[in-house]
Amino acid sequence: MPIYEYQCNDCNTIFEILVTSATGSDKVVCSHCNSANVRKILSSSGFKPRSVSSAPTGGQCGCKPSGGFS
Repeated sequence: MPIYEYQCNDCNTIFEILVTSATGSDKVVCSHCNSANVRKILSSSGFKPRSVSSAPTGGQCGCKPSGGFS
């Protein structure tokens, strides 16, 4: 059961809804003003940026130097 993030087009409130097959996305209403004029937005919680600490230390990146012949 996915959690979707919505924004109300009437009051601009951003809210999350756990959408089940019984609920369906056509029955979503704003949790603040009860308006059905809402749109699904892209949630940043689904993105995991690559951690800087996962890079090798000591200036070695594991890549071949660019240019020249090896």
